[in-house]
Amino acid sequence: MNAESNVEDLQAVSQHVRNAAEEITNLESEKREVDPGSPLFRKLSDRIEALAEEIRSVSHAETSLAREVAGQPGLPTIAEADRHP
Repeated sequence: MNAESNVEDLQAVSQHVRNAAEEITNLESEKREVDPGSPLFRKLSDRIEALAEEIRSVSHAETSLAREVAGQPGLPTIAEADRHP
């Protein structure tokens, strides 16, 4: 895999983590307003748990990608790559 492709993959993984984290934040805010004994509370908790596991899995892939690019000179940060597609 070439460096450009790896950076694009890192961008995608990073965005996926950010989106899932934002969804967790939104669901957690909603859950705080729900009766803890209700089915909705459990449904929200289950979704939050699934997203957290997804973040763990995707972050593991991100670590593997980071190992692949380690030592390659001149790579942009993810933020730099986002600004200059």
